[in-house]
Amino acid sequence: MFSSSGRILKRLAVLDFDHTVCEYNTDIVVRDLLGPGGVPPDVQSILRSCGWIPYMQRIFRLLHQNGFKPMDIASSIRGIPEVPGMKACIGNLVQHGFDVIIISDSNSEFIRLWNEFNDIGSYIHTVFTNPARFDSSGLLELRPYHFQTECTLSSKNLCKGKILTEFLRRQHDERQVEYEKVFYAGDGKNDVCPMLRLGSNGYACARRGYTCHDALQNAIGKLEHPYVAKVLQWTDGHELNDLIWTELED
Repeated sequence: MFSSSGRILKRLAVLDFDHTVCEYNTDIVVRDLLGPGGVPPDVQSILRSCGWIPYMQRIFRLLHQNGFKPMDIASSIRGIPEVPGMKACIGNLVQHGFDVIIISDSNSEFIRLWNEFNDIGSYIHTVFTNPARFDSSGLLELRPYHFQTECTLSSKNLCKGKILTEFLRRQHDERQVEYEKVFYAGDGKNDVCPMLRLGSNGYACARRGYTCHDALQNAIGKLEHPYVAKVLQWTDGHELNDLIWTELED
């Protein structure tokens, strides 16, 4: 299918990862390997003063110093269950021609481990997240995706809205792909920025029971222009799949 300008017409699903694809927060699961009281006060202070990425960098060093191996971390990530029905939802979307991308403030190693273990890695068009890799000693090295200060809705290391905008531009300009429908599914406050950037062909899919929906409604109320995307709520992958196909059939 082609647009009037001759570009390839497709549909896009954009997914957060923690609490959207997998059921738990990957960073918290790995941090909890340290056990109760395993994070000393001086490390907790890093979270308050420097932010999440420096905090997790220190957590990974603590794990390394306490003898945790890459296989221990990998096992904890692989043990996280999916959000019920999400693997089937992703598979169904891809089989019907969707591009599916992940934009997450987790990290590349955790997402790779989970996706490969759950056999969905081949379904994902692109993953945008903080780069991470195990070094030769088994320490997980983490870096921020980028550094930004222009978006106050996002953390300095990752603005999901900027990432989505740049992805859409590259697909349009470099690959001649135009998305007639864009569904964005997430659960957290950092999903509000990309949801606000959706156009009239967009669907902001906020997971029910999490902070995203109320934060989005609050942000919409402060806009100086009408919000033209449609807001949907979902509980699990089964409901999200049904919502998407209901919207496409209307």
